[in-house]
Amino acid sequence: MYVKWARWLKTIIQIILLLLIIAYGVSGYGISESRTIEMLTFGLINKPLSFQLHNSLIIPFIIFLLLHIFFRPLYNLFYKTRK
Repeated sequence: MYVKWARWLKTIIQIILLLLIIAYGVSGYGISESRTIEMLTFGLINKPLSFQLHNSLIIPFIIFLLLHIFFRPLYNLFYKTRK
């Protein structure tokens, strides 16, 4: 059973991971279909920016994916040792 702060933290991690997945998908699509993304974002995201964004998102994506996967085991390990 989670305490209140752990549930809140897990939700925050899930929301950030979802936003990273969406941004990763949009930037990847922006690399392959640059004209479409440029038109949809009114020129805000072009091909070089999509490529730079796609490369920059890999580290945060891996960190939050690992946090998402290992949150429960780490929580159990920490909580059981403190009892």
